[in-house]
Amino acid sequence: MIRNAFLKRVESVLETLDEDIDRIAARAEKVEADARIRYDEEIAVLRMKQEVVRATILRVREAGGASWGALKSGVLDATDDLKNAVENAIARLKKSA
Repeated sequence: MIRNAFLKRVESVLETLDEDIDRIAARAEKVEADARIRYDEEIAVLRMKQEVVRATILRVREAGGASWGALKSGVLDATDDLKNAVENAIARLKKSA
């Protein structure tokens, strides 16, 4: 039950970050061509970080009862990394607007 609650919480954070990335991508379409290239590259990095979080969530989901706790920090680290990257991208987008 603790693992399921943890996974639900992390998946909820990931869903919010997914929505943020989609908003970044939509706003990036409105910037000039040279800035668009930078944003497309940044969005690609964000999407890769998303996949890392999804992969670590899957490993926790598939882990045995006692071993999932050892993977918990990896999920939190990957989620924090993605969250920081999204926040930085949003800040840069606001500055260029």
